[in-house]
Order: sequence, then structure tokens, then C-alpha cells
Amino acid sequence: MTVAQELQEWLADGARHRRTLAAINDFAREWRSGPFHRRFEEMVATLPEQSAEALADAVRALFADDRWVDCVIAGLAARARDDCYFDPPFAAISTDVHTGLVVFDDARVTIAAGVTAVSDLAAKKSGKRGPTSIGFTGRVSVMKFVKAGGARLSFWEAPPIGAGFTAAGAGRCRPAGTRGIEDGEILVIDGRRQGFVIEHARANLVVLQAEIALDQAPLSVEYDSATRGFVGCSANDDSASRIQMITTLLRKLDCAAAVPAMAAFLDHPDFFVRWHVMKELLGLDLAAALPYLKRMAARDPHPEARRAARSVLDGLEAPRSRRAA
Repeated sequence: MTVAQELQEWLADGARHRRTLAAINDFAREWRSGPFHRRFEEMVATLPEQSAEALADAVRALFADDRWVDCVIAGLAARARDDCYFDPPFAAISTDVHTGLVVFDDARVTIAAGVTAVSDLAAKKSGKRGPTSIGFTGRVSVMKFVKAGGARLSFWEAPPIGAGFTAAGAGRCRPAGTRGIEDGEILVIDGRRQGFVIEHARANLVVLQAEIALDQAPLSVEYDSATRGFVGCSANDDSASRIQMITTLLRKLDCAAAVPAMAAFLDHPDFFVRWHVMKELLGLDLAAALPYLKRMAARDPHPEARRAARSVLDGLEAPRSRRAA
């Protein structure tokens, strides 16, 4: 029997399907009510203060005892042996070099366990683009290298990412040293001003990682690894990202009726969201967007947004001036 035929048979067998779903739900319930998950909950509930630094200290203490990782892996392996269609009840994370599972998700911190594949690292560095960027996440991260894989990391620093961040003021990132990482080592990286790159590894890395949302910067920022100059940035806040995505979709759908709703986002507290919305308004309906563009050029509280709006406005008014002359 082929894999496809086996899958069809499983899907057609209602009883087997229900048993698999029950096993997934049971595991999720056991994990959430178990001692390790309760420790995670207690950690965030008993912080001495609501700050990224206090939470990072608590996570370091939690990561010092990583028996919970063995608990998760053993539990998942046992369920998978019993039922090959068992699917872990955790959100999956995946990048071009790293895969993992989110085992705890709170408004203040997300904890994941994953593997960084040495083969994928090598492929990325030897690809056409090569090692092209150095990222600063805008968040404090705590990482435990359960298995460091003989990794060597380079560390980087950049101007702090704050509410008043501008591309003009981004400056350049600068090297802050390179060293090997040992099995069991715990690092705290303040992604609001620090970053790192895995330069080399001999084997796969097994990593526990906590991403702290408390006190996070509004943006994650990327610098070019060759020039060390600013490349771009993106929103860290989920609502900001959704606004950017929705307004882009409305523009692509040519939904002119949405102009008033989109214009309401021009009062968003983040300047990069306001400018993104303005660009989509201009692409959707130039005439309707023009009064908003003039207002942004004159009164937006952020200098970069004012400057960008003024530049676009000058470009639009220049042809008219030439025709009048």
C-alpha cells in the first residue's frame, strides 16, 4: 500500500480519525495542566517587575533546568509511535535554517524549542545571495544552546531602535566580537541594539528560545552584512502588520470605497504604519489621497513621514508648475 492510499484509508476510517484527534487533544491538555507548563505560567505571573530585563532573568533561571524538553520529546515520540498520524498540538515555526515548536505562548513571552540545521546554514551561506544581512529583532531574546553543534557566532551592535527611529538615523551596525558557543550555554540578546550571526557550525544546533514582547521596539531592523548600512525595517506589533497587510490588499483589489476607512489609519501611533497607509492610498485613488498627503507633509509628528510626504507632493506639483509657466 502506498503512503497516499494509507492516508486515504485513514481519512475514510472515522473511528481512527477520531482516535488521532483525541490523542492530540489529550496531549495538549496534559501539557497545559502539567508541572512544566505551570512553571512557565508562574514565571510570568510572579515577575518582580513588568520589564523585559526582569522576564529575561526569570527565563534564564527556567532554562537552567531543561528537563521539560526531554518530557516534551518523549511524550511526542510515544504518541507518534502509537499513531503515525499524530500531530504535535503546538504552533510550528520555520525559517530557511530553523524549525521548531512553540511550547508556551503568553502576551509577554513566547518559548520555543527547535533545531537549526547545519546543512541549511551551509546552503544559505554558499547560495547566490550569501550572508547578506544582520538582523536586530527589536526584542530581548533568551537562548539556550542545548546542543551548540560547535557553532561560532559573530555579535553585532547598532543604534538603539526606539519610537523615534528613522532610516536617516539608523547609522551602521558594528562588530562586537566573535566566539564559539558551548553546549548548555545561555545567551541574552537585546535585539533593540544587539544582533548575532551563526558564522559556522559542525553539527545541528538544538536551541531553546524565548522571545520577550515586553518593552519591545516597534520595529525589527536589517543591516547589510557587507556595507553594514541600513537595509530596511518591519513592524513588530501584530496589529500594525495586519493594518499594513489589509491596506495593501484593498489597494490591490482596487477598492476605492475603502478610502475613508484606510484614511482613518493615518492617525496610527507608528509613523511607518502611517506612511505605508499613505502609499497605498496614493496607489488606490490619487485625487482622494491628495488632501491627506498635504496634511501629512505639513503636520505629521514624525520628521521622516513629513519628509517623505513632502517629497511625493513636490513630485506631483512640479509638472503642474511647469505647465503653468
